[in-house]
Amino acid sequence: MTNLVVEEGRVIGADLALAKEGPFGAAQPIERIAARAVLIASGGAGQVYSDTTNPAVATGDGIALAHVAGAELADMEFYQFHPTALSLPDAPRFLLSEALRGEGAWLRNDRGERFMEGVHPLLELAPRDVVARAIAREGIAENGAQRPVHLDMRHVRDIDLHQRFPGISAALARYGLDLARDLIPVRPAAHYLMGGIRTDLDGRTTLPGLYAAGEAACTGVHGANRLASNSLLEGLVFGARAAQAILADALPLQKPAAAPPAWQPLSPAEEQQVESLVGELQSSMWIHAGLLREEASMRAGLEDLSACEFRLREISAARGAQPAPSSRRLSEAHSLCHVARSILLSALARTESRGAHFRNDFPHRHDESFRKHSSFDRDRNVRFEAW
Repeated sequence: MTNLVVEEGRVIGADLALAKEGPFGAAQPIERIAARAVLIASGGAGQVYSDTTNPAVATGDGIALAHVAGAELADMEFYQFHPTALSLPDAPRFLLSEALRGEGAWLRNDRGERFMEGVHPLLELAPRDVVARAIAREGIAENGAQRPVHLDMRHVRDIDLHQRFPGISAALARYGLDLARDLIPVRPAAHYLMGGIRTDLDGRTTLPGLYAAGEAACTGVHGANRLASNSLLEGLVFGARAAQAILADALPLQKPAAAPPAWQPLSPAEEQQVESLVGELQSSMWIHAGLLREEASMRAGLEDLSACEFRLREISAARGAQPAPSSRRLSEAHSLCHVARSILLSALARTESRGAHFRNDFPHRHDESFRKHSSFDRDRNVRFEAW
């Protein structure tokens, strides 16, 4: 889906880029579909960060499309980082479950110390955001270089770790690692977006005709710090409620205007340029809008983002009288930029620390001003209000 069709303040359809087989360089046709309602269930946006447990398709496309069309976003500053993802060069950030720490795993720094003893009374069983930030701090040397942090289960002798954790054990074995024998290198990774497209409890967004469910939506139920597995609510509960709302609203079918011209393909060199820009954006967001935030760093992130957007617009510019070139990856890059800006501006506006959002320059909560949800409107304004 490349665009939401909006007429007279209501979504009446969507544009689809058709994936048709053909010779390299062939145009990609756009089909416009009329719809009584459109429901976005496109998942999260973990790919906005360089380190994520999310799949490659989690590029925030549905969130970006909804916002461009005029729907409000909410709580975009609240991104949950899982504390313990596998940290090996060229390996995906495979999630190492909290259940490992529940069975007694310790966290050790590069000096072999159990550093959680000085962080939280629950040690390794502290809340996700606390553990993730502690690992992030331990993983940064005084000169800014990365230091290793390890998960240690070598002392756990009363259970068969391979039998208890067969999936994790198999994944580690591919890299020559064993829970019972080795220190496992870990680092935090972007895991779940508590924010998203603002909806009511029936999946309705602030834009008539548009509904959202799943991680792409923000119902507000996760607050600032989602509890593990509460994401099931998004699909099992709010997905069903959104479907019921669509049926109850029974909006009329309207015929939209003609579809836009077909996408003209990018050259291989342009595709490579897009990929490089995505990588630069992901690295910038990890540095400037990751676990430990502050104003100067986030403003540097906004400068990086503006430079990335400018270069993407140059690629997207029409070639003479021809329609603008595009591709799936270029579309994803634009979506990632859109999500990145909503995260940065929302995080800058929330001058406190709460849940998954932590600012070094405002390390405490300020309930009087910020015990509220954030809303990010089409004009990029951030406001705070109680729902």
